[in-house]
Formats: sequence, C-alpha cells, structure tokens
Amino acid sequence: MTDDTLKTVLEAHPVGIVWCRNGETRWMNAVARRIWEGDAHGILRRCVEDATREPRVPREAETLNVAAQSYAPGTYRTESDVVVMLVPLGSETGAFSGIDRLHQSALDFEEIFRHSFDGIFVADGAGYTLMVNEGCERNYDLTAAQMIGRHVSEFEKAGWIRPVVAAQVARTGQRISTTQHTRTGKTILVTGIPLVDAAGKVRKVIINSRDTTELLQLQDALAQTREKLRRADEENEALRLQNLQVLDAVVRSEPMKRVAELAARVANVDATVLITGQSGVGKDVIANLIHRRGRRASGPFIKINCGALPHDLLESELFGYEAGAFTGAQRGGKSGLIELADHGTLFLDEIGDMPLDLQVKLLQVLQDRTIVRLGGTRTVSVDVRVIAATNRDLIQMVEARTFRDDLFYRLNVVPIPVPPLAERNDDIAPLVLHFMAEFNERYGCRRTVSEQAMALLLAHDWPGNVRELRNVIERLVVTCESDVVDADFLDGVLPREVLDAKPNSFRQRVERFERRLIEDAMRKAGNTREAARLLGLGQSSVVRKLRRGS
Repeated sequence: MTDDTLKTVLEAHPVGIVWCRNGETRWMNAVARRIWEGDAHGILRRCVEDATREPRVPREAETLNVAAQSYAPGTYRTESDVVVMLVPLGSETGAFSGIDRLHQSALDFEEIFRHSFDGIFVADGAGYTLMVNEGCERNYDLTAAQMIGRHVSEFEKAGWIRPVVAAQVARTGQRISTTQHTRTGKTILVTGIPLVDAAGKVRKVIINSRDTTELLQLQDALAQTREKLRRADEENEALRLQNLQVLDAVVRSEPMKRVAELAARVANVDATVLITGQSGVGKDVIANLIHRRGRRASGPFIKINCGALPHDLLESELFGYEAGAFTGAQRGGKSGLIELADHGTLFLDEIGDMPLDLQVKLLQVLQDRTIVRLGGTRTVSVDVRVIAATNRDLIQMVEARTFRDDLFYRLNVVPIPVPPLAERNDDIAPLVLHFMAEFNERYGCRRTVSEQAMALLLAHDWPGNVRELRNVIERLVVTCESDVVDADFLDGVLPREVLDAKPNSFRQRVERFERRLIEDAMRKAGNTREAARLLGLGQSSVVRKLRRGS
C-alpha cells in the first residue's frame, strides 16, 4: 500500500486522526480538520500534551462537542510522535474495546513476567540483553541495569556467570539445558529456548533459570543423613553382635548371622521353636538368645536335658507331683519345671531322647497349656513358651515310629538349624579370642595366640564344634608355660594331619586370619588410619594387606 493510498483511506475514516511531531501538528484527516475548525484546537493541544507512552483509550466522560456531534479523544505517544484519535460517540466502538483488552493483557503479561519465581532472561538474536525479571536478578545477584543492553559474553568475561548459553542457542537454534555457576557461588539450572522468525532465523532467546543451590544442599544433607543411617545400622549390628557375645555366642560368619537374625525375629512371638544341629554347636546359646530378646525376658528360663534323667525322674521333674504320689515324695508335693517356667521359657534340650509316653503328655501341654501333676487329678494352667533342641534326625525317628509325628509338627513350627563349626570358619578366630579373654580373666592370665597357632586352629575341622574349641582354649590357657601360645603347644592337642599342613596352605590361613582381623577393625574404625591404630600396625601395612586380599 502506497503512502497516497494510505492517506486516502485515512481521509475517508470516520475517526478523527491527528499526527504531531515534536509538538507540531504534521497531518490530520478530514474529520480531525472539521473538529479543528470547530474551535476545538485548544482541547486537541491539551490531548497532545497529556499523551503518554501507554495507549489512552477513548472514554465517553471526556468528550468534544462539534457541530452537534460528540467525540471521545484517545492518544498514543512514541519517542517524538503523538497520535490523537477522535472517536464519534454512538458509532461502532467495538474495535476500541478490543484495544482496551489488549492493553490489559499486556499489563497482565508484564505482571506475570516480573513476578515469576523462576528467572526469565530475554536476549535478541545477536546476544544482547533485552529484558530480565526479578527472579533473574535474584538468581544472579545482578540488577536489570547491569544486564540490559550488554552482550551476554560480557557476563562470562566479568566472571559473573559461567557458562553463558544465549549465544550458543542463537547460533545453533537448538534448545540447550545446563548448569551455571555465579560469582556468589550459586548453582543455577538453565534452559535456553530459541524463538525463530518465518525465515528460520533466531530473533530472540529466552533463558529460564532456577537456583538449585538449596536443592543441592538438601541433596548433600540427604546423602549425609543416609550415611549416618548406614553407620547407625552398622553400629546397631555391632551392638547386636556384642549382645550375642554376652551370651557366649560370637557371630561373624554369614551362616551364623542368618541364624542370629532368625532367632531375633522369632524372639518377640510365642511360636514354638525347634533348634537342630550337631552336639556342641551352641543350640542352648540360641535358645537363651531367643528368651532374652523376647517379651518373656523378665520371666524364668528353665532348661532340662531330656536325655540326662531316668524316665520316672524326668516325668516328675517336668510335671511335678502331689503329696504321697510315690515313695520318697515330699510331704507337700512339688511343682514341676513346666509350672516353674510359667510366664517364661521352657527349654527342652535333647528332645529326641524323651520317652514316647512322656511325648503324649508334652503334646497335651502344647495343645491345652495345662498339666496334671503325678498322683493328682487337678489341672493347672501354664503360660510357657517352649523351645526344643536336638542333635538327632527327628524326621527319621518319626518314620521309625520312635518319635510321635504329631509332637514333631507341634515342635517344628519355627525350625532353626545351627551349622557345625566346620561350615562357619569365619567364626573360629573370633571364638578363639573370645574364649581366650574369658579364661584369661577367670585364671588371672595374659595369654595370646601366635599367628602360626591361630592358622593351625583355623585348619582344624572341630568335630566337637564350639564346645571342643572352648575346651581346647581353656586347656591352653591353663597349661601353656608362656604368655604366647605358639604352634608347638598344639602338639597333642590337634590331630597330626593338621600340624603337618603344607607351608603354602599354612601361609594362606595366616593371611586369611590377618584379613579378617583387618576387616573387623575397618568396620569399627571406618578408615585405614584408625584401623591401623587399633591393630598396632602402620597404615601402609593395612592398605597393603587389604589390597593383597582383594
């Protein structure tokens, strides 16, 4: 459209239009000239003088009356120009209400832009800053005046922001996300978005930014909390192991850890437990652990060996008797061990040796929680938890009809098999040290075990299990002539094939023992320096031994 065509259109427009530049009227259309000639030029000059940069929409309250026609003035100012529009009242003014809505939308956009919590940074396609909001100022600790009009490369040169991404987004036309670091030590997560024109050229770059410093601090705090929880778990595990050691149990091997964990889980319920394993593996220790960890810990723990008493005596010991029940009975009768275990735990060791007729009576106790004393008819209610143990194969005995199947199923609610010491080699060295400390205190000695002697102890299969090991250590503490128990003192204590072990195998056992000691120290200390202090070694020796074992 040419200038002449535009002027023709504006001349015919029903709205009066006045164009002023630098305070001088440069052009007006026919409607405006008619109003001017109607002696309204004073009002028009006032409109020019009052014009602002924001559009001033025509309002009916401010009208000009010319030749029986009323006009509402509206104005708009640029740097040097002012445009006045005179809208005839009573005409179609819907377009101007649209202008009003657009104006309000622009104001809303400015409010949203200014108050957005995330930083918004706008640059042109060449990388010069056009706009920043308050969030951007807050993120970078810079004012809008410091940024607007400057090229983004200046920010990086000044050390304010590293790296800047606006120029890269403008150059590639691609969305880019990265993290920036500010001069005040903040970490900012940014995303640069290109705005392209119809020709595909980047005309503006929008950078959204968010301060993640606090988030990273929270992540660090979370990581530290998790590390503290991990250490707390390790400390709790150590405390659990210490609790076990108080009960003469040492848990280092994975098989025994599983046994101890299962025992701890069932301790707080009253389910009947059947502990199985070879003689001497420590079944009574596990039973004691369950009792002390459970809600019945304040009650009695009554143990009876079912294979150590004659049949008649076993029945009277278990169930008690009334006065005159048999010759030699106490005058007032006697309570049985089951009654004495009321509100506590009854531990029936070697349950496989219990006679069949007593198995029937025990089954009734488990079913009804009542007993009848020998020579009596009155039932007595009992509240006991039953733990049984045996080194025999009860399933085989059930098949041979030497053990009642119904009693077996009543006892075998929670089976806990305890592995032999030969299958828990990692427990041997800690047990040796534990028993050595126990008997040193008992007999007032200061015995220690040499590496060679410990390696030989580790090489033995220990068919008598923990009981055999304990007896051997007591014997060594009592009979050894030196404070250091060396390999020579094991002659006659361990089998010849163990004492004649090959040197290579012997060295390997020593190294395994050393590594176990170092790993225990590392669990307690948390680092090689403190572990070395605990062991009385140099830090380099601890590091070397750990690497050699990895």
